[in-house]
Amino acid sequence: MTKSAAKVAQILIVTLVLWPSQAAADGARDWVNVPIDVNLLFAYYTHVKSDTSISSNLPITGLVVDADIAVLRYARTFDLFGKVGAVQVVVPYAWGRASLQGVPFGRSQDGVGDITSIFVANIFGGPALTAKQFAQWQPEPYLTASFWVTAPTGRYNPRSPLNIGTNRWAFKPQLSYGYWSGPGLLAVNAYVQFFTDNDEHLVTRTLKQDPLWHLEAHYSYSFTPKFWAAASLFYDHGAGTTIHGVDQNNWQSTLSLGASASYSFTPATSLSLSYSAAVAKRDITPAKQTIQLTLQQLF
Repeated sequence: MTKSAAKVAQILIVTLVLWPSQAAADGARDWVNVPIDVNLLFAYYTHVKSDTSISSNLPITGLVVDADIAVLRYARTFDLFGKVGAVQVVVPYAWGRASLQGVPFGRSQDGVGDITSIFVANIFGGPALTAKQFAQWQPEPYLTASFWVTAPTGRYNPRSPLNIGTNRWAFKPQLSYGYWSGPGLLAVNAYVQFFTDNDEHLVTRTLKQDPLWHLEAHYSYSFTPKFWAAASLFYDHGAGTTIHGVDQNNWQSTLSLGASASYSFTPATSLSLSYSAAVAKRDITPAKQTIQLTLQQLF
């Protein structure tokens, strides 16, 4: 480590969170209706390259973070008062490394991240249908609610400059709306995420974070029964932090654009690839690019 890197480490004792809760981002058609009494398994691989901490808690000029994140997401659907309901579990595993002005910064880290549980309830447009009934059903506009709870299960060491876990809880209510027009689907997802305090940040200090407000829109089009592609827009606002009462002035106002495509090998198996990057942001907000590969299996 160079003297400049050592100086930053000594003064700031940086804690970089390698597993952001947004790593398993919603796809353009993640919330369309499916039959009841089925299982869905999503396997994600995400590569994130950011010019500072992925969690955006403490931006530092010249700091680059690379993270590879594998995620397993399991869902089970059921009849909920005549609509589709589901429970989901998201388990991430992350590998991360950081460099300061090209020099390795801290030790590489890997391990299981914070695990998320999700409860899903369709409000309208998602009737509870068996697989046989679903085959005859025509898609219609839908509105689905979900509630995400992320537990601090990931490994966390307040003395380490790199961490997999966040050492705090997070709660995220979300609404997802979709409107079909022939082979095209306009989907809009909105949520607000709340965070509890991390009382072991920088060893003895308390990190507080404001709610993160998020809005995304996807337009996807089915070119064939097996292939669709989408253009996406994401906007994040808020999530500023204070450390031991000191405002870090790092709240977000970030607009990102993305594109994705999906191919179904069978009615139960599909593979999708997506890319997103920030196109407008505050100077203090990380410039982040994300590439995500997703395998979806229904059984």
